[in-house]
Amino acid sequence: MSQTTETYDDTILTNLSGTLSPQAAEGILSLGFSDEQRQMMKLLAGKARAGELSDDEREQATSFERVSSLLGILQSRARVALRSAAS
Repeated sequence: MSQTTETYDDTILTNLSGTLSPQAAEGILSLGFSDEQRQMMKLLAGKARAGELSDDEREQATSFERVSSLLGILQSRARVALRSAAS
C-alpha cells in the first residue's frame, strides 16, 4: 500500500461525520476478530519478525492491519458516543 493511500485513509476517517446511537455504538464495540483470525495474526506476526513472509502472507498481514486500525478507530468513536450519551 502506498503512503498516499494511507494518508487518504487517515483523512477520510478523521473527517467522518454523523453520530452513533447507543445501540449502534454497542454493536460496534461487540465486533472483533475470531479466535482463528487472531491465531493467523500471531502466526503472520511471528513470520514477519523472522523475515519469512511470502508475498501472499504480507498482503494478508497488511489487510489485517488495515481492518484492525479501522475497527480500533470505530470502537474509539463508539466509546466517545456512549460517554456523550451518558452525560
